[in-house]
Amino acid sequence: MKKSLISLFSMLIMSFSVHATEARIEAYKAPFHVGETVMACGKVAQVSQGKKSQYLNLDKSYPNQTLTILIWNRNLKPFEERFGKLDNLEDQKICVRGKITEYKNKLQIQVSNPQYLRLMK
Repeated sequence: MKKSLISLFSMLIMSFSVHATEARIEAYKAPFHVGETVMACGKVAQVSQGKKSQYLNLDKSYPNQTLTILIWNRNLKPFEERFGKLDNLEDQKICVRGKITEYKNKLQIQVSNPQYLRLMK
């Protein structure tokens, strides 16, 4: 019993430390965190629609954005239920949680759950 309590306590400590080390960064610092899961924040400069996805470009419009938030159209409905049309997010400060990846020399975070996107006031 004592061993199982110690084991449980150790696992809880480790899980808290994992979340505590997650970085909160400004979007322009994304190049220093490729491959990491972060909370990235920036101003939505542009919202654009592709054939299969929506793009929220942070800080500057394409092709000079510091970070792109990618939302696939198949996941769009819950985002629109929570935020309305994504075009309404232009000029708003937002934070997104996810893993920074590189695609065609541009940095992005794919997000499929609106709980990982926060509108900042």
